[in-house]
Amino acid sequence: MDNVNIQHVGVIMDGNRRWAKAHKFELHKGHDKGSEVFGHMCEWCLQNSVSYLTVFAFSTENWTRNAREIRHLFALMEKYFIDEKENCVQKGIRIKIIGDRTRFDKRVLSVIEGIETATAACTKLVAQIALSYGGRDEIVRAVKKIAANVNAEDITETLISNHLDTAGIPDVDLVIRTGGAENRRLSNFLLWQTAYAELFFSDLLWPDFSEDEFKTALAYYKSVKRKFGV
Repeated sequence: MDNVNIQHVGVIMDGNRRWAKAHKFELHKGHDKGSEVFGHMCEWCLQNSVSYLTVFAFSTENWTRNAREIRHLFALMEKYFIDEKENCVQKGIRIKIIGDRTRFDKRVLSVIEGIETATAACTKLVAQIALSYGGRDEIVRAVKKIAANVNAEDITETLISNHLDTAGIPDVDLVIRTGGAENRRLSNFLLWQTAYAELFFSDLLWPDFSEDEFKTALAYYKSVKRKFGV
């Protein structure tokens, strides 16, 4: 399809665990497959001239999940970042992690900083991965930074935006959420940045998300007349 005028796509990658259960796999198999689809998603964004991609990988609420599942998720993330570092550099994909890093151990932080540093000069696609992330938590952290240095009367929307994890990144144009009709919500994802985003809900579980479904989402976005409250 023709390239659409869209800068920033956000994705709530829902359904990994349900996909694994439906196929009678262990839960980690769903996360493994989901990480593969993330790689494809980066390719599809490049092919359709989407400059920014933000995916919801692990929320602040996800810390309450089974410890074994959490360990696998972070082991998978570490392996992916190490294995795909050179590939990202070659393809011009900059990797950025957004979220609260205070709960990460030194090894995880080292891996994160390693891929961020290695891909810092890449300009074809900025892929932001939300880890230990919550939209409300992000806003609270931003306000705390501002309150320490700024008078209340000087606080503006621009000032708040500049203190968010996504500072310098355009607001989201399109949010894609997979996982079916029972999950038509934002679930604390980029609450500030999605104020005027269009929403596309896919019946597919994330491991089944395809290039055709992505093109359907882009076609939906192209069909909408964005009014921005006017």
